[in-house]
Amino acid sequence: MSTTPRFLTTAVILLLLINTGLVVYLVVDRNKSHRPYNRERLDTSALLAKEINLSAAQEEQHRELREAHFKNVGILYDSIRVVKMKLFTTATPGTTDSLLELSNQKINNWQSTINAMTVSYLQKVRNILTEQQQKGYDQFVIKMMQRGRRDSSRGR
Repeated sequence: MSTTPRFLTTAVILLLLINTGLVVYLVVDRNKSHRPYNRERLDTSALLAKEINLSAAQEEQHRELREAHFKNVGILYDSIRVVKMKLFTTATPGTTDSLLELSNQKINNWQSTINAMTVSYLQKVRNILTEQQQKGYDQFVIKMMQRGRRDSSRGR
């Protein structure tokens, strides 16, 4: 009979040590998983400049066009975000259909405007490039669009 309590005591102490070790491992591993990758990711402007070999003047023009574009488009994305928040937080069973229809109409209009502005921006950038750079730029734009598709398919 004296071996059973001794065995249980040993088992409890062993399980306690294993659980403590597991908690420490999970806490340490969690901190590692939230660290960024070791390599730094270039922003798209720097990546574009590197890939198609932009001159300093072209880089400056591109930066100005990009800043203006994202400033204008950002306002529309903010408007879309506000409408979605209102839709998702204030919808009641009686008003859901009409509110959803109105919200979708606003969002679709803003998204169409964003698309038109983006096409205009891409054309303006293309116009500051040489013929050789334009070919590389077209491939770069396609690559960036495909990257976005891959990211969205993984739920990011």
